[in-house]
Amino acid sequence: MDKKGIFELKDYILNKILYFCEYYSNENISASNYLNWNARDVIGHINNWIKFSGDKLESIKLNKSFEDVSNIDSFNKINYENNKNKSLENIINESKIILEKYNGIIDLYNENELLSNDFPTGFSFALWKYMAMDLGIHPIMHILQYYLKKMNYKEFKNEIENSKKYFMEYSGNNILEYNFNEYFENKDEKINRFNELNKVNDNEYIKEIIKINIV
Repeated sequence: MDKKGIFELKDYILNKILYFCEYYSNENISASNYLNWNARDVIGHINNWIKFSGDKLESIKLNKSFEDVSNIDSFNKINYENNKNKSLENIINESKIILEKYNGIIDLYNENELLSNDFPTGFSFALWKYMAMDLGIHPIMHILQYYLKKMNYKEFKNEIENSKKYFMEYSGNNILEYNFNEYFENKDEKINRFNELNKVNDNEYIKEIIKINIV
């Protein structure tokens, strides 16, 4: 994925966040806990990781010290607590600010650097893939998981189709990228949702996604 593709993915995610928040704008956003996120919590979590990614990449490029996340669960819990009393409007505004700043982060790096896997991101793959993971793949997986959680299979299928090209480029056409094990606290819930999805799905691509998630 070249720089133009990264910018396109960044714009796609902002539009997806806005759509997702509008779709769930009437949801009771006060009824949540760390093990049962609502739509606001999902977007707050996405915001925190995109901001973290941008701050890390800026520090790397400018040779500044940077403290990496040593405990992911602790990081997520702290940020959940920080976000849980924010309004959905506040969360949306934070998304806009964070993603606007990421424009400058992308521009810090040239096309050749995007292909390099020598930067200390904590991952062995190319820089473009690190950006795509934080800007696109991780956010979309959370949004897809929330559609499944709410049994909104129509929106799930629509989002699979809309974001398919990004997943396939990121993963090298590996369908296993859609493994939701890390996105469900309860494995039985995950299997139940995909079994229900299977009853209303006639899309061959999604059938493959179902297959890898009901085992």
